[in-house]
Amino acid sequence: HQAIIDWVTATGLRPWLQDLTESEQQLFLKRYHQMLEEQYPLQENGQILLAFPRLFIVARRTE
Repeated sequence: HQAIIDWVTATGLRPWLQDLTESEQQLFLKRYHQMLEEQYPLQENGQILLAFPRLFIVARRTE
């Protein structure tokens, strides 16, 4: 679960974390870790299956 936190703190969580104090950040990330453990339990092989939908768009310019 820590790998997920490391990934999102470097990207998507950055705007939210920047407005928090250091202690608020630690508290937030601790609770976030707990929620990840609840929502994304370890699989039998010890891995975490993280659903991460993406939207890809392909465009063409007509001549």
